Amino acid sequence: MYRRIVVMVLALVVAYGCSSGVKRDQPVQGDRNVITAVNAISTVSVSLTPEARSKVSDNLKFDKELLLSHVKRALDGKSMLLTEPDSTAPNLEIQVKDFRVRSNFSAVMWGFMAGSDSITGDVVLKNPAGQEVDRFEVSVSYALGGIGGGQDETRMSWMYEKFAEEVIKELDGKK
Repeated sequence: MYRRIVVMVLALVVAYGCSSGVKRDQPVQGDRNVITAVNAISTVSVSLTPEARSKVSDNLKFDKELLLSHVKRALDGKSMLLTEPDSTAPNLEIQVKDFRVRSNFSAVMWGFMAGSDSITGDVVLKNPAGQEVDRFEVSVSYALGGIGGGQDETRMSWMYEKFAEEVIKELDGKK
């Protein structure tokens, strides 16, 4: 009986310890701007909003270049990113609005009781003229801890990867 309770508690922790999702302020009207190999993205960039920039000194483990690298690699893996920039192709901008990264000690020692690590950002698709054609918010969080799940690289890598996956799912129209 004790084993069953432990297994159920562990399953709940894993199920609710990590999450990700996409939110749109307005539902998509008509045809979506689905990105494919034929209609691939020219460039991808990551920027921080002023609110997010103010958190950098308290969250030194967050690396916008690593987030950019994960998103580019995911887009490239789905043939959704051109190898060379093209002025006739759409561009993608990720505007990181908020993030939190626990210290390694807090994540390992206290796990989910220390809160969760998180990244929230707007993904903006722009046409070649620079006009916004699509916008959605991606958020990911990671609350697991302990020796296995509390290491900085494990937590941050999972969040960057999951953020990239959510971007891909939303851009290719497959959910």
